[in-house]
Amino acid sequence: MSEPSERRYSGRSVEEWKAARRERLLDAALELFGTDGYPATSVERLCAQAKVSTRHFYHEFQNKEAVLLAVHAQVIELAVRSTGEALAATADAPVRERIVAAVDGYLRTIMADLRRARISFVEVVGASPAVEEQRIAFRELLISSVVGVGEVAVSRNELTRKDFRFLGLCFIGAVNTVVYDWMLTEPRPPEKQVQTALRDLAVSLMLG
Repeated sequence: MSEPSERRYSGRSVEEWKAARRERLLDAALELFGTDGYPATSVERLCAQAKVSTRHFYHEFQNKEAVLLAVHAQVIELAVRSTGEALAATADAPVRERIVAAVDGYLRTIMADLRRARISFVEVVGASPAVEEQRIAFRELLISSVVGVGEVAVSRNELTRKDFRFLGLCFIGAVNTVVYDWMLTEPRPPEKQVQTALRDLAVSLMLG
């Protein structure tokens, strides 16, 4: 006897409805956390923005913190993928070119949407122990990319060995401060101007 077909509603399966509902909540979180801020956004506001009942909200997320973790994870995924693709595309290129490509890939992803920038550099900082743990893990992932680029360059005799982890910490700290200031400055300087300055800083740190 064949298995009964999956129940569908308006042409969608239950799982498809759930996935769409979760996506609407994450879109709402990006909008509200990225504009009004995490502390100012209640579960009820998220639900109203996403057109999801509070009952269904708790089917998808345990609490508001879980939504922040999830939307931040999306930002992380975009940034890591963009940086990784840039490094893969320049695998055989000189170290300067690899640094420029990686920094451009990362900053382009973060700065293209002010909401993502605000979540990354403002809203997640100290939000909770779990969110802070995720933020630090992301920072370590970025630093490991810096170390990887440095070690490859050393193996190719392009650089002498340095404390690449320290340089990575310096650069990430600079990015956090500069992008935060850029978000708050009115009129806001062009993105490319800031990206070029940070790219030049990265090159100076690694090659200087």
